[in-house]
Amino acid sequence: MPQRYAEVIINNKSKATDKLFHYAVPDSLIDNIQPGCRVIVPFGVSNKHMEAYVMGLTDHVDIPIKRIKQISSLIDDYPLIPSRMLKLVEWMKEKYICFYIDAIQAVIPTPIRTKSTSIIELIEENYEEKKLKLVKSEIMLDILEYIEANDGTASIAELKSYFSELKLEYFLKKLSDINLIVKKQVIKSKLGKKIDKLLYVNMNINAELSKNAAKQKELLDYIRNNPGVTAMKLKSVYKGCDSSIKTLINKDYINVIEKEEYRYGEQRIYEDKQFVHTSLQIQAIEQIENNFAKKKNVLLHGVTGSGKTEVYLDLIEKHIAMDKDCIILVPEISLTPQMITRFKGRLGDKVAVLHSGLNEGEKYDEWRKIKTGEVKAVVGARSAIFAPFANLGIIIIDEEHETTYKSDIKPKYITREVAEKRCQLEGACLIMGSATPSIESYFRAQSGELGLVELPDRINGREMPEVFVVDMREELKQGNKTIFSQLLTEEILTTLKESNQLILFLNRRGHSTFVSCRECGLVMKCPRCNISLTYHINEDSLSCHYCGATKLNPKLCPKCGSKYIKYFGVGTQKLEKEFQKKFSIKNTLRMDADTTRFKNSHQAILDIFRSGKSKVLLGTQMISKGLDFPDVTLVGVITADTSINLPDFRSAEKTFQMIAQVAGRSGRGSKEGKVIVQTYTPEHYSIKFAQVHDYIGFYKEEIKLRRELAYPPFSHLANIIISGFDERRVIKEANEIGVYLDLEIKRYKAVEKLGPSTAPLSKIKSKYRWQIILKGSSEIELRELLERLALSKFTDIEGISLSIDMNPNNML
Repeated sequence: MPQRYAEVIINNKSKATDKLFHYAVPDSLIDNIQPGCRVIVPFGVSNKHMEAYVMGLTDHVDIPIKRIKQISSLIDDYPLIPSRMLKLVEWMKEKYICFYIDAIQAVIPTPIRTKSTSIIELIEENYEEKKLKLVKSEIMLDILEYIEANDGTASIAELKSYFSELKLEYFLKKLSDINLIVKKQVIKSKLGKKIDKLLYVNMNINAELSKNAAKQKELLDYIRNNPGVTAMKLKSVYKGCDSSIKTLINKDYINVIEKEEYRYGEQRIYEDKQFVHTSLQIQAIEQIENNFAKKKNVLLHGVTGSGKTEVYLDLIEKHIAMDKDCIILVPEISLTPQMITRFKGRLGDKVAVLHSGLNEGEKYDEWRKIKTGEVKAVVGARSAIFAPFANLGIIIIDEEHETTYKSDIKPKYITREVAEKRCQLEGACLIMGSATPSIESYFRAQSGELGLVELPDRINGREMPEVFVVDMREELKQGNKTIFSQLLTEEILTTLKESNQLILFLNRRGHSTFVSCRECGLVMKCPRCNISLTYHINEDSLSCHYCGATKLNPKLCPKCGSKYIKYFGVGTQKLEKEFQKKFSIKNTLRMDADTTRFKNSHQAILDIFRSGKSKVLLGTQMISKGLDFPDVTLVGVITADTSINLPDFRSAEKTFQMIAQVAGRSGRGSKEGKVIVQTYTPEHYSIKFAQVHDYIGFYKEEIKLRRELAYPPFSHLANIIISGFDERRVIKEANEIGVYLDLEIKRYKAVEKLGPSTAPLSKIKSKYRWQIILKGSSEIELRELLERLALSKFTDIEGISLSIDMNPNNML
């Protein structure tokens, strides 16, 4: 049999290792090694043991055989990455201009990855003889006995913990010098299965316990009365009983059965509601299936409350009936519990969950359920697009327009692009759904690249809520300086009087958006980011929402010593405080990044609101989409201007989407809904079209502007950020990169350059930021130019970071 060679990617992020390396496969691994497995290989001059991913196997190599090293060992006994996903990895590397390992790590969740551990192993050769002759120190003997008790191996971390007061390294070196121990690096998975030990009394043993074994007898009685109790539970009831349990096991008084316990602790009972489809839903399902038959992906454009989720469920049930697997993506963690409720209610235990709110152990278990085929569907946020299903049938991207579907770390992928590629590779179908589709997606649907299916009406003939726009400039002229317009105040009072629920939306958390001295004009800014600090009243602190830095709120101006400090702007904390004061209601709920820091906090807030125990929900973008509360009859948008004036060509689109989505939370039940939008720019076309729920009108106006200015979808953009701690060096390198691009750009007719210039966010986390923007009508040419930049000397400059973002969400 010819020698087999593995083509591997080393787990190391550097330009030098971003290529395939060849290793000989030893005979002992020939039958088990497959593409997608992880292996340990000797790497570099020092032959350091490193983790690598097998991308392929071959019988032929173009390098001298004597230079090829051999794989040391196999980490996985099955491919961690399926072969089709390996093709996706290669595509992502090219598409998003990143390292192989960046793309691989996007596919594999953190808990599945490995960690390197330093261990000490006993050297067996002449061990007892050398120990007897050479070791006189009691401490060294204790160390050896500890390692012996652990089957001849122990991690340095364990040894340091046990021998905490010793100069451990000194004694380990002594033992190493006389060849009794050897230090090794071991690479192993970060997490494993959680195994519970279930305890049962051995009914076949008749021997009596000793009269002195009162503790053991007590434990035995407890186990007899609670068969199958876990060892962990027993230890929590009887403190310090470890040795007694071991004795009972060793003497065969109790039997132990090991059972895996899944760590995702969702114990909720879900209702299984089967809805009768409306004629429009039936028509939409037929149109989607017709598009699928033509191998065409679908954009489902349905107004808020039109029943898109029920369409998703119908298609998923059909795919599961054909033994196909399903991925359902949602943009926010806050939406995941609601989707889980709907999907588990219909599909039961066939659904896994993947999102950032799970801890590492829970993610590990959910990922394995998918990998082993225990479930047929997964509901999750962006990263669930990489769920390792073997027989993928359909991917659904709900609220496809959301910016959270773009990754902000390498690889900076766009989820809908990855979904389309994965569907192409695996023969699956894709639905992207939204009430306010991205301009790019709707343009593709209009041009026939995607199938377009419309749900123009709410289910059961419910009307869209009436939207009233309040000009806050007029409110100010009439002497109203409060957060609440006269109309919003009246509608809030009416809603509360009728015992209905209301939602108030403000896309700024904190109390005040900036703090200033009225004496000298100083604005309190983050020294690391050059961004105004936000005042948080509960902690009486100033916080930076970019780097997380926090400091106590000063009582005196740090510049002039004045006590005249003023708080400007409104955040959700101030909104809540002012609401409670104005309407004499304390039982309000607030949902923002500050109130949802802890596990399951999203679910807890939404459960209280759904139960009706609170009539008022205030919050940021978390409450603006996807949530379905039938008793909400009023939605108030406190200020619609937060995104209009951003230096971003998508600002109008984001404003329209935000208003339309949050307005969609009103009137979803049997009662009519109202929406009050407060703004200082009521004449803006995004607000005018949102007022009458006219997505098509907004799209036509926006696409006309995009065409005139050659913005996406009529071009492709790249945002290049040059950053570093030394401002002068950042400026110097930005200008040099600009000169380099000016020379390189001459190769391409369809690419133009803007900058270099200071980035809109000029300093974040103490790093100064400069920006170059590239615009091109040809994505191929633009990517080729960016690949040249990625391979240039500018990515290796010490102290300077170079970030390349293709088709960014924003230009900040």
